[in-house]
Amino acid sequence: MIQSLHIEKSAPGQYLARVMNEHSEALSFTSSCIAGAIRDAARMIPKAKAFHIWYEHVSIGTTPVLHMQNDSETLASKLKLLHGQFWG
Repeated sequence: MIQSLHIEKSAPGQYLARVMNEHSEALSFTSSCIAGAIRDAARMIPKAKAFHIWYEHVSIGTTPVLHMQNDSETLASKLKLLHGQFWG
């Protein structure tokens, strides 16, 4: 099973990240940025191979943990760009 990472902006400079196993929450934490939430999720669940990554209501799809660890800034930029296209 591939877990889902859901990131939501809770306040300026504060993001709530939740890792979901199907319909139940496996982990919840806060981060100061989207890239940090992506990196931390990959670090906190070391046995995971990939995550479905969501920011608010948009997704960049299934992403290997290796990319989450090494390229979290690019992934965060993609999420913000996609989010801006739909939620301006």
